[in-house]
Amino acid sequence: MAWRSGHRIVSAVAALGLGACIVPDTNLKVQGDAVNPGTVRLLQSIAVTEEADAACKLASVTELTACPLVPETLPFGAIDPAAPLCVCPGKDGNALSYFDIYVEDPDLDDGRPKDSIFGALLLDMPAATVDPEEYVAYTNLLPATVPAANVNLGFNSYSNAIERPEPLVRRWTLGAETGVDLCNGNPAGKLDPGLHSLRLVVTDRPWYREVVLDEGQPERNADGELVRVPIEMASIGVPDLPGGATYAIADYVFRCVDGDDPDASCNCLEEEA
Repeated sequence: MAWRSGHRIVSAVAALGLGACIVPDTNLKVQGDAVNPGTVRLLQSIAVTEEADAACKLASVTELTACPLVPETLPFGAIDPAAPLCVCPGKDGNALSYFDIYVEDPDLDDGRPKDSIFGALLLDMPAATVDPEEYVAYTNLLPATVPAANVNLGFNSYSNAIERPEPLVRRWTLGAETGVDLCNGNPAGKLDPGLHSLRLVVTDRPWYREVVLDEGQPERNADGELVRVPIEMASIGVPDLPGGATYAIADYVFRCVDGDDPDASCNCLEEEA
């Protein structure tokens, strides 16, 4: 559908070009809160060859010994732990250890990071979803209204990017004190045995807030600005695209095994009192 729409636009432009020149608008400047030149990005380390590390060392003006990468964390995609993750009466002794989520956003304000980065985890969300907020999960691990913290990765790391400004990296640490018990640790309740999906959404604006309507028309304040619902009614998991937000997503897939299955090698533990 997207290709067909683009095809029609190209065809229309080509037809117009037969009789006239297209003069692009120039010197346009967007003003207001929607100004957002830099996009938020999720970061993960990748496998790098010795040849690539050697090339990075040669290209760097500092004494790098390897290509700049963020520290290793839980890879996106299929979660394949050494022992099965299990649905238990108490907690799962095979639960994942804590891990970090790294993001970056290049926008600056007087040399300091300008944008706050927010994130949310969406559990088993169908492809056609009207309200992602219904699927927000693990808020005990990633509170959707707590921005990622600034982090200094130190010398000889991702902060020593080659031929680009120093990355402005932010981080959340999930399960620092408790670990990450995916099958039992969601505040909404234990998961059913089977395959589950978990989508990570990060954005560089607060979550979307609907515009208040007055007899069907958007309400505006004394300054002519649109009035939005209170921040407590924000749509968690929905980036505020009208407000200039950018966003990034990543997906995990994991399996929960029935802890009562004697052949499953589960390690169910009692809940601590």
